[in-house]
Amino acid sequence: MKIRFMCFLSFTLSLVTNISAQISYPGDLPGKAAISESAGGEVILENNLLKMHFSFDGRNISITDFYDKKTGNRLVREPLLLFELKSLDGKTLTSNDFAILKKPVIAIIEGNPASTVMADRQPGKNITADLEEKRSGIIVHWEAELRDGSNYIRNIFRFTSADVNQITRITLIKLPSDSGAERAGTVDGSPLIIKNMFVALEYPLSKIEKEDNFTTISVSRLTKELSTVWGVTPVNQLRRGFLYYVERERAHPYHQVLHYNSWFDISWGNRKFDERESLDRIRMFGDSLINGRNVHMTGFLFDDGWDDNRTLWKFHSGFPEGFINLKKAAESYNSDVGVWMSPFGGYGEPKNSRIEYGNKQNPPFETNANGFSLSGPVYYNRFKEVTSDFIRKYDISMFKFDGVGAGIGAGSGDLTVYRNDVESFLKLLGDLPGLKPDIYLSLTTGTWPSVYWLKYGDNIWRGGDDTNMMGEGSKRQKWITYRDADTYKNIVKRGPLYPLNSLMLCGICIADNGNPGLFEMNDKDISDEIWSFFATGTNLQELYINPHKLNTANWDCLAAAAGWAKENETVMTDIHWVGGDPGKGEVYGFAAWSEGKSLISLRNPSEITKDYSVDVAEVFELPAGVNNNFLFYDVKAKIATGVKQITAKGKEFSVTLQPFEVKIYDAEPQY
Repeated sequence: MKIRFMCFLSFTLSLVTNISAQISYPGDLPGKAAISESAGGEVILENNLLKMHFSFDGRNISITDFYDKKTGNRLVREPLLLFELKSLDGKTLTSNDFAILKKPVIAIIEGNPASTVMADRQPGKNITADLEEKRSGIIVHWEAELRDGSNYIRNIFRFTSADVNQITRITLIKLPSDSGAERAGTVDGSPLIIKNMFVALEYPLSKIEKEDNFTTISVSRLTKELSTVWGVTPVNQLRRGFLYYVERERAHPYHQVLHYNSWFDISWGNRKFDERESLDRIRMFGDSLINGRNVHMTGFLFDDGWDDNRTLWKFHSGFPEGFINLKKAAESYNSDVGVWMSPFGGYGEPKNSRIEYGNKQNPPFETNANGFSLSGPVYYNRFKEVTSDFIRKYDISMFKFDGVGAGIGAGSGDLTVYRNDVESFLKLLGDLPGLKPDIYLSLTTGTWPSVYWLKYGDNIWRGGDDTNMMGEGSKRQKWITYRDADTYKNIVKRGPLYPLNSLMLCGICIADNGNPGLFEMNDKDISDEIWSFFATGTNLQELYINPHKLNTANWDCLAAAAGWAKENETVMTDIHWVGGDPGKGEVYGFAAWSEGKSLISLRNPSEITKDYSVDVAEVFELPAGVNNNFLFYDVKAKIATGVKQITAKGKEFSVTLQPFEVKIYDAEPQY
């Protein structure tokens, strides 16, 4: 089975730097960070929302309080250890076995306005200390950090050891079982929730376990740097308060990437494509959409089929100058070029040929049951060399990394065999921004809905097949239902706090190969796919489209929907699920709220007419005290007529949806 994914992005560093917080904190503002030290050896980090106490007795450090100033909730009732380490011989070292090497240092953090991480642009306060356990030789550099505007405090740990293999487990969160902590999600890398607080180990491989009288979060090997987060959210605003934290800490803030992807079109498993075909697609989209309808596209992503399988990640003869001419053509439309690569080697016969080549090398490229192994130093160096050369030679703005570790089966409980591969992949993802800070890294099969993938890349895969069909209606309607039912099953249910704004959904599919070649070409179904896709709010706006198949109405619809999504880019940061399960034929959709403007989409995936009741406060998940009296406008009707007309108003209303109908509403508060 082949799962594909693309993402490409061409945003410059100046653009990244100018992206400001796109989601407002849904309560009293956090304010500036403060730090104080008491005569009794206690240091307090705090702002308007929270405070965290650390105790120093001259030798050890412990956490003595974490307090929500708005609710009065207190998480720590007795001192907590900073960490526990378990060694190969079964012994446990705790932070109390480590001695502070010198007095902890309190400092002001200077903000870095050029950082791609939003929080790092803000100043703040921190405290640092170095700890050592002499018998093992392990040294830990610890830092507690609070940035201005944050609703959370991060604890950062850097471990130094002569023998990293001596440690088999690191526990950084250990809460009493009666703390009320519950996991939010079924996958590795999920956070713990305690009332309106959240606590997590910021790593996609972290595991939550209940043991003895404690709930713990740990990783199973000594990793050079790890971090934890302790945060608060307003009452009844857990998702949005957690999203505020995620947007501040992710590799790049949410932003939309509208691009062509060659898969299903000129790319397919039984062929190679060439420069001529690629240039044709760039020119068709450039003339018909970019120039013809004034829609900016960030790039053109070329999927599997550009390489010679007998060379492993080098161009075949159809690209005599690599991507040089493609890049020139894309730049003529103020766009750019991205590329697909598969860490484990791809799929089908091309993968078999690549592995055959790799096995003949001296030394051979390392493999595992799923293909090439990034944990092998020979293959890792080759893969890193090729990705680095793409940046240096062609200024590639985005990689689509398709396939690592367990691939389609990735998630909780199945990582033991492939842990080394995933960790090597994370190392690669951490290194590439050093060559190009604004590189967009699209992460596909092998990922799962842990928000901590977003510290390394910009989106993950929704799971399941590339395309398939489910439910009722035409083949294209069944595809739409399958796409969204998979999102509901694999993301909404498995990772409820994972942002729906950062998913590869497999885009809009109007092409000749695979399932898309079976989908009907009537304008109504195509319009439904286009509008329902852009209404998901995902940053990865993929066009798996053969442009020669589109008629004027299709081009106009594509331009209108893409333009509407771009107009609402800031609002869509907040995109979240509403309604039921598409797989059961239930009305469902997506909604997003901001202080000035909101939106909601609804789809009926069944062949019978259905009514849906909209409770404004519920679908928008409005914060306490926010006006829930809204005006609603039908977006497609406005585009068709040029007239903005009120379709519904008030605090609740009912919508009638015809079979397979997609409705899109803009909304504004009514005062």
